Amino acid sequence: MPTIRDVAQHAGVSMKSVSRVLNGEAHVRPQLRDRVMAAVEALDFRPNLAARQLAGHKSFIIAYPFNNPSAAYITEILMGAARTCRDHGYHLVSEPVELDDQMLPVIERLITTLRPDGMILTPPLCDMPAVVEHVARFKVPLVRIAGGLDLYGESIVIDDRTISRAMVAHLMEKGHRRIGFVLPHPEHALAQRRFRGYLDGLAEAGIEPEPALIQPGRFDLESGAQAAAALLDLPLPPTAIFASNDDMALGALRVAHSRGLSVPDDLAIAGFDDSPASRLAYPALTTVRQPTQLLGAAAATILLGGALDPAAIKHELLIRGSTAKLAG
Repeated sequence: MPTIRDVAQHAGVSMKSVSRVLNGEAHVRPQLRDRVMAAVEALDFRPNLAARQLAGHKSFIIAYPFNNPSAAYITEILMGAARTCRDHGYHLVSEPVELDDQMLPVIERLITTLRPDGMILTPPLCDMPAVVEHVARFKVPLVRIAGGLDLYGESIVIDDRTISRAMVAHLMEKGHRRIGFVLPHPEHALAQRRFRGYLDGLAEAGIEPEPALIQPGRFDLESGAQAAAALLDLPLPPTAIFASNDDMALGALRVAHSRGLSVPDDLAIAGFDDSPASRLAYPALTTVRQPTQLLGAAAATILLGGALDPAAIKHELLIRGSTAKLAG
């Protein structure tokens, strides 16, 4: 079984340098990290976590408790964060959390049992003051992804409002004036940002918002289907539906197909996230690509002592087959 000495010899560096890389210390030169990790890979070296914990005051664990009905979103965050943790000799431990009276006890057990060196939170947990204050009480470094409130920890966000306004402008450009909107989960701070973007888009076209065209959602397929059914049952239904995530847009797409409507000829549908399912849908879903994996990686990078390049967190409007010029 290879040892840390073997790794040092293979990489041509000191044992102390190997330890610095494996311990995820900040300010390690990228070239040094690459040499050490290449040696680790070549020798199939597996550092003993317990020994590393005893040698210092770190657990080498980043915790990620989550509650989000969109499996695609969680998976992308996990992949980005886990890869970054692995590259720095850390482990990412994720834990589903229900929004009930056991929520805070579960998070407290996660902290006291694992003693993580940092924690990542995503919506809706990242904007729940009780949760964030609980993490702060244990002084666990925290990064909140898509956090909209001024709470403890670092926050990484994209400009949901601007890109939502751009989506409405795209639909307007295609001739749509009656645009239904499926709201995000009410407990997510980004709900207001995306909704305001929708309202901004209407205002730019001189259109007053119509309450009946705004339906509640919960970020899942079922709520998207329910919202679409309510919109299409209106005496004067919309010609386009903009759902604030892809899962809800796909629910709307299913309802449209079940009613014999042609998408995009009879009804245009747009989403938000660029989930894998959005690319496989028929027709492929017009959506907003947000760099979800990169958000997870950026959160882990900050917790491990790195810096975030705001310019790297970009979003993009992806025009696909589910939106087109309004017929007639």
